Amino acid sequence: CSSDLAITLLSLLVFGSITCQTTAIPDPAFESKLISLGIDSNGMTGDILNTDAEGVLFLNVTNSGISDLTGIEAFVDLELLDCAENSITSLNVSFNTTLITLDCQNNQLTSINLSGNDNLVSLACQNNQLPALDLSNNTILSDLSCQNNQLTTLDLFGNNQLYQIISHDNSITSITFPENPDLLEIVWCYNNVIENIDLTNANALATLRFENNDLNFLDLRNGNNTNIHTMDARDNPNLDLICVDDIDYSTNAGNWNKDPIAEYSETCILSNTDLKIADFTISPNPVQDHFYIRFDQTLQLENTILINTLGQKIQLSSGPSHNISYLPSGVYILNIEWADGAISSRRLIKR
Repeated sequence: CSSDLAITLLSLLVFGSITCQTTAIPDPAFESKLISLGIDSNGMTGDILNTDAEGVLFLNVTNSGISDLTGIEAFVDLELLDCAENSITSLNVSFNTTLITLDCQNNQLTSINLSGNDNLVSLACQNNQLPALDLSNNTILSDLSCQNNQLTTLDLFGNNQLYQIISHDNSITSITFPENPDLLEIVWCYNNVIENIDLTNANALATLRFENNDLNFLDLRNGNNTNIHTMDARDNPNLDLICVDDIDYSTNAGNWNKDPIAEYSETCILSNTDLKIADFTISPNPVQDHFYIRFDQTLQLENTILINTLGQKIQLSSGPSHNISYLPSGVYILNIEWADGAISSRRLIKR
């Protein structure tokens, strides 16, 4: 009988220890906020009962003076977390596997762990200090806002459910777009240092902003350019050609903007470093008064046009030798139309 009593007491102790398990909440501001929300029932003890955190689906702790969100792992059923407008420097929500929406903008984040969040659909982490962002496990992510951080690259190859990518005001040199971007409509990546963008597989594009980058290649030939109601590629001094479905549409579209030096092209014939063009060279370049076009004599030159930075076209003779002493100094684009309909372009500098 005494042994039965001992077993009963031991069972009660074990049960009590299980039901009273807690998770540490080291930041008093975080715990105070949980208490004010009626979630933390045991007061300012530096921890929270796991049973208090379980079952919480939505948690809003914005603008609460929080610097450490340790303890968030106890919220195992959490679907929405809004911790914006705090001073959090590091965030690990990988244990919150049911998380669908995360808003952690306007903090001081230098790291974020999303490795366990394969249900994440919306991420707003803008206005932080993130040097990197690993989204390789967030394959159903639809809405990404990561602008105004310190990102240098952005790899979204496996994020095929993305609807919008807002990544402006970083230091991004390259973006790897989704392998199958069938749902992608919005891409804002202005104020970066991106050199190449190819969106030919994204046939749902609608709003695009690429201004103030280092673009030298931009291909938008997705077969559905008429669906793009906004395109801005201004302030890209190295961008000679923008590859499009239809030159006339892009030229006349009301909200399409580019630098005057950039030309729309359906053939995407680029600079003299591009292997797809019919080869020709300009000699000398820079030029003082006269220059000569050298090209494969098997080709037939049909038309030669210079374009200045205002987008004005200057018709040149059809021969290989040209005198441009009458033109002001500056940077021009030399467009050559060949007999087979191809167009080749080179940058020409007039001293």
